[in-house]
Amino acid sequence: MSAPTASAEEFGKEVYKKAIMEVRDSAPKVVINIAIAVLVWVIGNYVFIPISQGYFIQSMAVTQLINLIVLIALAVILLRILKELRDLSDSAAGVAAYELGSRKGEVTKDELHNYKIAFHGLLYVFVAAAAFLLLGNQLALLHPALAAVVLILIVIWAIATLFRVGHALSDTVHEYADEWAKRLEERAR
Repeated sequence: MSAPTASAEEFGKEVYKKAIMEVRDSAPKVVINIAIAVLVWVIGNYVFIPISQGYFIQSMAVTQLINLIVLIALAVILLRILKELRDLSDSAAGVAAYELGSRKGEVTKDELHNYKIAFHGLLYVFVAAAAFLLLGNQLALLHPALAAVVLILIVIWAIATLFRVGHALSDTVHEYADEWAKRLEERAR
């Protein structure tokens, strides 16, 4: 026989505590990695790529090689940032479920799951847009069509993700609307 499940209130407190601990852990890592990404981008684009112009290894321009190295470095850093941002997104979803949930301080697993889907989706759309802003120049230096194709794919994916976000929040919005309607009905009596 399994142990009884925790009440929504106890689960809510646990979710809230985990969220606070995760913010303390992940936020500094995000800031440091963003600073590193900015430095790599600035130094790569404004120091090493201009210096490399005119140099070749056989028929390959060193500019393209350095651009590829910068692109790979930025992609690795962005993946590290994304991992920490996902943890922060989980934290924000937990806090939102706790503070904004159907009953403040009470959280159900389904409600938390819906908030996580919504927060992850929004996060991924913003990160994809920021990543393209950061990496688009590197992609265009490799081949202009590559940057255009990646941008089109990001737009299609972002729209689909935003539909998923809306669907995840629809149940929660319906619950809020039902509670609000009930309160209005009670006032009318």
